[in-house]
Amino acid sequence: MKKVVFKIVLMALLCFLGCKKKEAPVAAEALYNNYCAACHALPRIDRLPKHIWKYFVLPDMAARMKITEQYQDPFQEATLRPEIALKDWVRLENYIVSLAPEKLPATPLPKAEALQQFTEKPLSLDDQNGSLITYFQMERDHLFVGNYNGEVYNYMLSERQRKPIVKAKTPVTWFSTVGSWAFVTEVGLLDPSEQAEGSITVLGQKDTVRIPVKLHRPVHTLATDLNGDGTIELVVSEFGDQTGRLSLLTQNGDATYRQKTLLNQPGCIRTLAKDMNDDGKLDLVVLTSQGNEGITVLYQKNDLAFRAERVLEFSPVFGSSWFEMLDYNGDGHTDIVTVNGDNADKSYVHKPYHGLRIHLNDGQHNFEEVFFYPLNGATRFVAEDFDQDGDIDFGVISTFPDYERAPRRSFVYLENKNAETFTFSTKVLKDPFAGRWFLMDAGDVDNDGDLDMVLTSFTYSFMAVPKNLSDRWADENVDVLLLENTLK
Repeated sequence: MKKVVFKIVLMALLCFLGCKKKEAPVAAEALYNNYCAACHALPRIDRLPKHIWKYFVLPDMAARMKITEQYQDPFQEATLRPEIALKDWVRLENYIVSLAPEKLPATPLPKAEALQQFTEKPLSLDDQNGSLITYFQMERDHLFVGNYNGEVYNYMLSERQRKPIVKAKTPVTWFSTVGSWAFVTEVGLLDPSEQAEGSITVLGQKDTVRIPVKLHRPVHTLATDLNGDGTIELVVSEFGDQTGRLSLLTQNGDATYRQKTLLNQPGCIRTLAKDMNDDGKLDLVVLTSQGNEGITVLYQKNDLAFRAERVLEFSPVFGSSWFEMLDYNGDGHTDIVTVNGDNADKSYVHKPYHGLRIHLNDGQHNFEEVFFYPLNGATRFVAEDFDQDGDIDFGVISTFPDYERAPRRSFVYLENKNAETFTFSTKVLKDPFAGRWFLMDAGDVDNDGDLDMVLTSFTYSFMAVPKNLSDRWADENVDVLLLENTLK
């Protein structure tokens, strides 16, 4: 009898221990909620179609994670990544693909009319067909241009002449001037890469100095005196790839620079300086993309120390591209306008959530999205009162338009008809195919009292375009499109 009892107890113990070793499988939904929100906001599965998830996004996600029982790249081993068991990864993949739609719904398109208020004037800035402009800003009739070949020059519209400024080694993505100083930002490698080959060159009245700091694909540099001590600080948006950051370069006493990381994440695009909390110190407002998308305010404390606060968070599939800060409704509070539509990476598909958004400030720095204008591939915009009727109008570029359903919407002018109800009329170019619009700016180029717009073309291959357009851009020489305001 004792032997029988002993055997029963032994079998029960072995069963208990065996059950302990076999953990219950983690539910697929829990895996999705945990792992897909580990580095950014939780994406909605229905915002990408099944084939994009399966063949592009999930393989890229796998490369950014540590999947046990699989070979690990030595470079990846040195980075901090979420770790997941192979069986759980397979379960997660199947869960996402099973719920993803076959295709996304088509974007509802507002009615569009031909643009009448502006005269379209295509211009050539050089003698080469095609256009490779990677940086553009304008001041009156001076067009400051940087290109893929590293050239920076000033093109004077009134004289139709270009004045060389500097020749860099790699594509120029930003050019800043403060007093007698100029700062030239080179991206290094334009295409996605983990190599930090970008740089900044300082142009003085006598000397040209290349700052000995390697930057990871920098796309924007803010040059300003942040703490009021009379010296210029540089805030560099290092877009990067899988890694990247927002860097602060401060001057030492011997005219060298030291580097400090303000945000340790890829996808930094643009930074503006503004006193957001009225404490007399300049704060930093930065737009980030590349997965962890949103607007972050870095509140300045003392000694160039900052406290980060996320004020807007977007889906990681949005493709945020640009933002401006302005008082849209005239209530004295700074609002934020954004565009999203970067469509050059892993999830190329026309997305109904691409477009322009207005986020109103409630006075406590809480920003609420109150208006959305759908535009596939929206990448850049300007916001001004172009018709001088007291409200804000928008000019918006789409670098990645829907060439099948809405090929003419590579640029739209949104004329504000009623600011309170966010009612806009849509105007399109008479010849929207003269270039592949990439950058833009606004200003009074002809000094007649109204604001004009200038669009620049970049015919570098991001994605497949209709052959008739690629052939046209290769055969013609249109670098910029001047939209001359006929109001005055």
